[in-house]
Amino acid sequence: MDYFKSEPMKYWNMPTNTPLETRRQHLEQMIASGDYIYSRKYDGNWSRAVITKDAAALQTRGISVKTKTYGEVQDKVFFWNDVVKAFDNGDTVILGEIYLPGGIDKDCGSILRCLTQKALDRQKTTKLQWRIFDVLALDGKDMFDTPVVERVKHIPEVVKRINSPLVFGIDYYEMNENFFDEINAIFEDGGEGVVCYKKSAVYIPGKRGPHSWDSVKVKQEITSDIDCFITGVEPATRAYTGKDLQNWPLWMNSRTGEKLYGNYFTQYRTGEPYEPISKNYYFNWPGAIYVSVYDKNGNIVPLCKVAGLTEDFKTELRDNFKEWEFCPVTIGGMMISTAQQVDDSGLGISIRHPNLKSIRKDDIDIKDCTLEKILS
Repeated sequence: MDYFKSEPMKYWNMPTNTPLETRRQHLEQMIASGDYIYSRKYDGNWSRAVITKDAAALQTRGISVKTKTYGEVQDKVFFWNDVVKAFDNGDTVILGEIYLPGGIDKDCGSILRCLTQKALDRQKTTKLQWRIFDVLALDGKDMFDTPVVERVKHIPEVVKRINSPLVFGIDYYEMNENFFDEINAIFEDGGEGVVCYKKSAVYIPGKRGPHSWDSVKVKQEITSDIDCFITGVEPATRAYTGKDLQNWPLWMNSRTGEKLYGNYFTQYRTGEPYEPISKNYYFNWPGAIYVSVYDKNGNIVPLCKVAGLTEDFKTELRDNFKEWEFCPVTIGGMMISTAQQVDDSGLGISIRHPNLKSIRKDDIDIKDCTLEKILS
């Protein structure tokens, strides 16, 4: 195989006209199968490092108009020399994303499209980095026909050999019951999404794999926006459940009920009446808000509780709840299931991993927050 001319494999995207519920059902089936792994999708430019005894290049996905071959950008990044020096035992092919820390793909692309010296000059403050997400050949061993779950095991070794502060490896995770919690956290962090791979999938140049669901991009399109309104708050959980107990500063004398700020770990460890408490409990912040909608008869239908609130908003809710009661908000729902729905009353509707997206206090009328919009 001519690695330099090999066409990149393609990901499979769910058709845009696929209903949200169908998309989620497919993901549930993938989780239940236990046959998938996934990695976080970062916003960068796809690249391929090909290193042979005769030549080496860092290629982009696009075809050059002048050369009619894949573009080469190895002279425009500062990590390339470390990559080339690390592999001299035979043909090596590595896939990764070139990215600009703090930027998006177009920021990275604008640098790579410059002439060499200008591209390097534009990196005086922040240099382009490389995230490795696949290894297709290593030291002369071709792994195109090797299952992806085995190929990615080579990533830590490859990153260690390159030994550059600009080169990192992508982590892969089992696609299990924690998947929706993890992807929701990625979305809340501003992440683009994830890519899911069937563990047995091989790399087929120019194709999307033997089956359409062998590799799938999952973006924030699987979430749904729901207009609803605040009807209550959930009191804070008292116990601290973090892992840094030794340095935790928020405590309470369990005998007197007095809240204390400082390091009382030693007293706690020796059996004195001190207990670590959560930040929400210390500041009397609510742990979550309860949200509801109206049914077709104007009755209030409780929907779910939403956590993950900002500290400023929790303070507002604590001090001025009456001003926020019945305030319209938009939440994001990772999974909206009507499987257990009893009738059109809203009973049995389940919203999985809700998160507060925006406060609509002066934007929409509370009457627009209806059950009908969710079920339609």
